[in-house]
Amino acid sequence: MSPPSQTGRQINFPEYTNFLDHLREKGGPFKFVTAHKRFPVGSKVGTAPKARSLAEIRKSVLVSPRVMSVISEETLRRKCAPEDVKKEAESLLDEMSHTFNLLNVRSFGYAVCKAMEKLYDGIFVNEQKLLEIREISKTNSVIFMPSHKTYFDFLLLSLICFQYDIQLPAIAAGQDFMSMKFMAGVLRRSGAFFMRRSFGTDQLYWAVFSEYVQTHVVNNDRTVEFFVEATRSRVGKSLHPKYGMLQMILEPYLRGSAYDIVIVPVSMNYDKILEEKLYAYELLGFPKPKESTGALLKAREILNNPHGSCFLTFGDPISVRDHFGVSLHRNTFVCQPDSQFVLHNQAKLEIKKFAHHVVELHNKNAVITVWSVACMVILQTFDRDDQATLSYSGIYSGVEDLITLLNLLGTIVNIQGNLDKNLRYYLHMHADLFEPFDVASDNFQLRFIDFPVDHEKQGVPIKVMERAVSRLILTTYSNGMIHAVDSEGIICTILLHNGLRQLTKVRDEFCWLHNLMKREFVTIPGELPQLFEKSLKILTSSEILTTSEDGILEILDKKNANFLSKLVLPYFYNIEIALGVFSEKKPMISDMGELVGTVQKDISDAYQNRLPNTRLSFLSTEPIKNAFAALTDFGIFEKSSSGMRTNFAKLHQVKHRLTNFTKSHDVSKL
Repeated sequence: MSPPSQTGRQINFPEYTNFLDHLREKGGPFKFVTAHKRFPVGSKVGTAPKARSLAEIRKSVLVSPRVMSVISEETLRRKCAPEDVKKEAESLLDEMSHTFNLLNVRSFGYAVCKAMEKLYDGIFVNEQKLLEIREISKTNSVIFMPSHKTYFDFLLLSLICFQYDIQLPAIAAGQDFMSMKFMAGVLRRSGAFFMRRSFGTDQLYWAVFSEYVQTHVVNNDRTVEFFVEATRSRVGKSLHPKYGMLQMILEPYLRGSAYDIVIVPVSMNYDKILEEKLYAYELLGFPKPKESTGALLKAREILNNPHGSCFLTFGDPISVRDHFGVSLHRNTFVCQPDSQFVLHNQAKLEIKKFAHHVVELHNKNAVITVWSVACMVILQTFDRDDQATLSYSGIYSGVEDLITLLNLLGTIVNIQGNLDKNLRYYLHMHADLFEPFDVASDNFQLRFIDFPVDHEKQGVPIKVMERAVSRLILTTYSNGMIHAVDSEGIICTILLHNGLRQLTKVRDEFCWLHNLMKREFVTIPGELPQLFEKSLKILTSSEILTTSEDGILEILDKKNANFLSKLVLPYFYNIEIALGVFSEKKPMISDMGELVGTVQKDISDAYQNRLPNTRLSFLSTEPIKNAFAALTDFGIFEKSSSGMRTNFAKLHQVKHRLTNFTKSHDVSKL
């Protein structure tokens, strides 16, 4: 018997409606953006609804006790006139603040709507949840926390808020956008405020920025939007969250300045990501292009290519007051001076866990597409022969088998109509990855093309990198489903490879492996034992495993256990190769960046020598950096005046334990 649904969404009416249908019903983009709007005016407890002007928001920041206190401190520290520091504070505020203007939103919105009509077949949203959020926003500060896959995320979210008369969000954007000149102004007038990637020890910037964000929260001026992952995921799956902005947002609640704050997780998924090829080149290590208006205009050619649909799933609104309950006692914070806010370790842990909980909800509500499953199947085929010519019938059979397994685990794959029609639809949409083919044929062959690369990189031949681009794109899309099977796959692999059977030992190994891979598979800190129990229940309910009364685990369905193992093992092979770069002949490390290139060369050499368990997608810099970060977490690197020294005793322990998991098993033969 199949367990209850654990993750995934099926896009069905009436739960989901197509925004583009609404757009057409209203007479097109012009009539849509010029329609009369009834945005609710927010209020805080004890006050009547009142819309503050930009000047009032600005003044409230500059005269706040926090900013005034830091101005005084900086005046003494710098030994200068207070007016000089105050002018600097005003300049910082001008640099970061939005200049929201509804007329600009309507003008910019028209261009965005026209682009959306050309790009997408559908923009699907779960409408009822938006109507609920609109009502909540009248009395509580609403904070949108979306997943982040593309620059289009914040445009889409604002567009949907406009459609449903939800106060358009003030959007936390990276300072990179400010280099776009004309577009930076448009974004600023659309509600974007700009933040530095790092605040460092600049106390004045900290104070002005914190106060600016928090005055929006306390006074419920408008909804606020920020990305808990802090940057776009170039790898198609959730990134390890950042905590600074979330702490800043929650501070007014902890201080007692806001009665409650409501968090809305938003899962944003796309059939085809606009930046897919750009991401592949970035992951190979080629520099990210500088944001510019010119580059944006050149990118208009993408409007001529089909991009399928995008899906916005608004999660259940989370009351901060209800969620934290007694785990965060506000009475420990309300008496702190305005110019200081210090979180004790338990409070930091609770906020950290909440950030991970939001990412977990992103994954739970993610739309898993047939294309994501197909990419995973293609990569599995390439594990056997990376230069294989694919047949449609072979891909279809593999997709059908994997969807059957996912359904058995309680995971929903979004299939519109029949599978054959869906798979052909996605292959046509992503035809730019292949040599020409006839998608209408009963059966046809598929050959991936190589993408141009200007030069080799640290000893990795051009031909290898050209082929790697398509493999990285495949991996980005296949990662869209890995969250549904990662924990179950780890358990199955422990049983298949380690020879462990005792439940307590399997659980210990599970927790250790997840800690090692916490940047690849995001989990909630401190809750790995609970995750193990949940995953084990799914596997036993699916009759893949069984647990005896004395706590011995046995595999009942070896075929599906092998299947699950095969899905997760490549992630561990990738980190295993990265760990092999450290040599006792060079115990000191001065530049981790150089080591990334060395790992890439090792992967390239292994691929060219046709060594097993080596994928071209392993050339991605992201998992290599994650591997190095994991070693830092495990205390492998010890700082010294001349750099970082590798503790090889600890490193060998990690490598030995990991080898027990991956040992001498060729994934292509599983």
